[in-house]
Amino acid sequence: MADTPLSLAPQVKQTLKSLRRRIRQYVFWEGLALVAVLAGVLFWGSFLIDAVYFTASRLELPRWFRALFLVGTITALVVGLCIWVGFRAFGRVRRRALALLLERRFPELGDRLITAVEASEQAWVPHSDFEQAMVLRTVSQAAAAVEKLDLSRVFDAGPIRRAIISAVVLVASVLGLAVVNTAAMERWIDGYWRLEPHYWPRKTDLLVQVQSLPSDELHDFTEGRFRHPRGGDLQLVITPVEGKVVPERVRLDYRLRGGSWKRTFLSQPGDQPFQHLFPALLDEVEFWVSGGDYAASTPWRIEVVDPPRLDAVSLAARYPDYTQLNDTGPQGAPVRTILPVLGTQITLPMGTDVLFSGTANKPLSAIRIEVDGGSERFEWTLNRESETASNISEIMVRAHDDLPQKQVRIPAEIAANWLSTDRTGFTIPLVLQKDGEVALRETLTALADNSAECPAVFPWPADTNLRIHLVDADGIVSPEPLRLAINAEPDLPPSLEVELTGISSSITRQARIPVAGLIRDDYGVAQARFDYLIDTETDWQPREFANPVTETLTEVPLARSENEPYQRFDVLPLDLSLKQKLTLTVFAADGDTLNGPNIQRSQKFVFTIVSVEELLSLLYAKELNLRKRFEQILTELKDLRQDLGVHKERAGMLATTEGEPRREIEFALVACAERSLHGVRKNAAEMLSIEQAVREIRDEMVNNAAETPQNMDRLEAKILGPLTITNTEGFPAVDVALGLFSLANQKGQDRMAPLSRSEQELDRVITRLERVLLEMRKLETFHEAIELLKSIMSEHDGLSEDTKTKRKEKALQALE
Repeated sequence: MADTPLSLAPQVKQTLKSLRRRIRQYVFWEGLALVAVLAGVLFWGSFLIDAVYFTASRLELPRWFRALFLVGTITALVVGLCIWVGFRAFGRVRRRALALLLERRFPELGDRLITAVEASEQAWVPHSDFEQAMVLRTVSQAAAAVEKLDLSRVFDAGPIRRAIISAVVLVASVLGLAVVNTAAMERWIDGYWRLEPHYWPRKTDLLVQVQSLPSDELHDFTEGRFRHPRGGDLQLVITPVEGKVVPERVRLDYRLRGGSWKRTFLSQPGDQPFQHLFPALLDEVEFWVSGGDYAASTPWRIEVVDPPRLDAVSLAARYPDYTQLNDTGPQGAPVRTILPVLGTQITLPMGTDVLFSGTANKPLSAIRIEVDGGSERFEWTLNRESETASNISEIMVRAHDDLPQKQVRIPAEIAANWLSTDRTGFTIPLVLQKDGEVALRETLTALADNSAECPAVFPWPADTNLRIHLVDADGIVSPEPLRLAINAEPDLPPSLEVELTGISSSITRQARIPVAGLIRDDYGVAQARFDYLIDTETDWQPREFANPVTETLTEVPLARSENEPYQRFDVLPLDLSLKQKLTLTVFAADGDTLNGPNIQRSQKFVFTIVSVEELLSLLYAKELNLRKRFEQILTELKDLRQDLGVHKERAGMLATTEGEPRREIEFALVACAERSLHGVRKNAAEMLSIEQAVREIRDEMVNNAAETPQNMDRLEAKILGPLTITNTEGFPAVDVALGLFSLANQKGQDRMAPLSRSEQELDRVITRLERVLLEMRKLETFHEAIELLKSIMSEHDGLSEDTKTKRKEKALQALE
């Protein structure tokens, strides 16, 4: 009996179990109420904070703040549930703690209940019957006492009542708000639960956009940012949303990079949107916009970047082969010539094959090239949709007339080489053609109709004006287009500078016509010859030069050799008769193999065939006219000689003259020197022209095979020889002597010596010229005889015609 463990009475067990259950229920409901109170307090706290903040700033609470509040609220509620409900309601409650709680609440239990609980929990075994009897009596007394206990007296109803009442009030207020003001509850849910950026309903709403002037296109911000070209004007456009209240004014707060905040108020001009101009923007701008109950939650930013521009434009030209302008490569094949474009215009030969290239300062998303060529307008658009996408090229043909527009899409395999892979450059193959405008339209029309394959090289109008617009990866358009005029210079016909030497319009049958001059062509003369007509013929007859053109030269002189600087046309092989007409010209053609050859003829030289006697008569008439000029010059020289003699006498009087008479003599001497110099130089120039005219008479005799030893000796030895000496030695010597005379006047030196020398030199010139004049006069008698004979023959012909006329009249009268 003493060895049996003591067990707890059933009444005690039931009482402790009931107390444990009641404690758990109390803690559970109290914890739930506290969690509900916490949730309600957090709700109304956040609701009031949001309302106060919006009233003060017209802005929603920052999203980060609301997200942090949401996380904090959820964390607080979870922690509250764990602490106030989980740990307290579902934690372990020992019997000993329950027994102590009951003994503290019910003192009449003494320590009998705790003694019974400890004895049962410690498996206490009595060591004697007496000890066992005492413990059993204590346990039975505790069992009898707990049956009479009111366990409700253990709990204090005040805390749980207050918690539940507070929870009910807060939950009811929240539910009431949801019923009475659904919009407010939706606003709270959008703001704190859905974390919407804009959740407050506004009467005013503003749309903020920008314009990159001078473009009229409106641009939206992307994630609150917009990129604008540096140095360009930017227009801020604020438009009230349709259906919303329009504010009286809009407040703009902005700050340039590194500067302070500035504020301005914008007014609406009529029905137009609110506007603000940032001229020549160079730095980044950050700004806020507010108006009415509208305010932006985040600032807008305008980032300033360099606009796209072409750093280099060049033409890789392959000229037509016949121009001989191409350089050659190692294998002898022609290579392209790189021509950097430094201005706004470039000129190339017609038919040039061109690679039109440009390099930009940054990657591009599109290139638009507007081409004005004659009556047509072509618009080329090159773009790349992405880093890996193929090039896309379109050509829009817009005619200035009423023809329909056409849009042509270039195949990707051809356009792939037009825009570089790094999107910083472009290359378009072109060939400058005559009537290229028509050829380009026909090519594009065929492509639009799918009736032809796309060519690798496009024909290009001869004279075009280009406007190149660039668009970078941010959509920024170049402020000003690059303007370039590409002109195709047509290959002009050769130019001929041709003149006759030693021949006139009257020639003999044996004439040899000298033709001097120069033939020029930009790219080379391929052919040159004589062309001629006889009388009324219309088809030109060719005759090759004595030394025909065998290689293409840019300049071809009309020369047979160094000693014969002319080409010669022999008339004798034509076997012409007197009074027939011969028309002569020089023909030239270039080597244009594309649009040519281009041909050109010189001016026409018309000749009349005359007899040798008639030609000599004409030449003698020319000589007589020269003699009249010659006599006039000689007379002027003699007058000059006489004037020098007079002033020489006056110069001798200077030694004995003083005062005013001396000054008059000196003035007269100065005037004489100047007058003499002017007269001698004029006479020298005229005498030189007479010498040249006489040489032409001599050459014309020779070229017409009308020369004789006598007239050749007369012209060369007795006229041209003295004239040459006079022009090369005589007149220069007189000029020097008169110059010394003038110098003596200026320095006030002795005038006698230079005057005497001037007289001597002038006497030599006059003597020589008088011998020439005497030779010229010898021809007068012979020429007059010829003229008299010609007049007699003319009168005889006239009398013969009159006699024939009279005879006819008498014969008619006899018949009548």
